[in-house]
Amino acid sequence: MGPTLYRKIIVLVLLLGLTSILIYWEPPSKAVKKNKPLSQALLDIEGWHSSGVVPLDKELVKGLELDEYANQSYSNGRETIFLYIGYYLSKKKLGAAHDPLVCFPGQGWVPSDKREGKVILDTDRDSSLSYSSMIVQRGLQREFILYWFQSYDQTASNTFSQKTISLRQRILRQREDNAFVRISIPIGDKSSEECREGLTQFIQSFYPVFLKYVKG
Repeated sequence: MGPTLYRKIIVLVLLLGLTSILIYWEPPSKAVKKNKPLSQALLDIEGWHSSGVVPLDKELVKGLELDEYANQSYSNGRETIFLYIGYYLSKKKLGAAHDPLVCFPGQGWVPSDKREGKVILDTDRDSSLSYSSMIVQRGLQREFILYWFQSYDQTASNTFSQKTISLRQRILRQREDNAFVRISIPIGDKSSEECREGLTQFIQSFYPVFLKYVKG
């Protein structure tokens, strides 16, 4: 065995050991219980009126392992937006929420036009929100859906990216809050881009309030 090959083996063993430590290392939990329900914290969104909370079935809440949730609609007088958030306080529940492509077909929805994108936030021009979007149809009903996975103060368009972000945050010992956020709008006679623009406008008002709750 030459010295070069020996050094490569040593480096490989060290990298595998470091990877194992990062995967299995469990720092003390930094889960923080909230002082108010999420749905209550999101009632006051500038420019949007909430129609009130729609309670989820207790068995569904249990099955999704939710610590908090929001399930409500908002209107600005022109558009009606539907919001669902499944919220988790602990990193141990990371992955409890899954991509809508997994569950929507089982509910009779046919998804199409799946994309990923970013929203530049007005509050911070250097900050952006990563999301996935798609159109779903069930019978004559068509909706435009935009969703993302929250990992403390960062967003991800898919579960893999969320887990990557959470691993980095675990190393930095940041908070463990994570969530799945979905907003939707009936398409009607609107184009996809008009729907996307309507949801983007809602995000500009909604996200700062939601992020304040996350960090609270």
